[in-house]
Amino acid sequence: MKKTILVIMTIAILTFGAMTMVYAIDNNNLINYGFRGSMMNLNNNRINKSMIDIMRNNGFESAAKAMENKDYDAMNEFMKNMTDAQYNQMIEVMNSNGYEGMAKMMNSFSRKEMVNMHNAMMNR
Repeated sequence: MKKTILVIMTIAILTFGAMTMVYAIDNNNLINYGFRGSMMNLNNNRINKSMIDIMRNNGFESAAKAMENKDYDAMNEFMKNMTDAQYNQMIEVMNSNGYEGMAKMMNSFSRKEMVNMHNAMMNR
């Protein structure tokens, strides 16, 4: 009986450890924002500049300019007026430029849900 309990506990601990490790591997970069707060408040200018350059180079000039100027109202307007096609294009851009975690997250929401989440992230 004690051996059975010990085996079950060992299996449970190993399973939990493996799941934790897989999650950590998938989220092992600064691009996967796992904390509450605005992305624009990050002190990592390299990541912010990279994101702005990617947006600018892929046809999202107004969004890049708003991000660069930290113009939350312009970002909000951009997000509200974005079409589904633009939203899907943005997901592809993120996915193909090293922001796979963000692309996965964006892909799990509709455009309207993303607008609501984006506003919440900007504390609106």
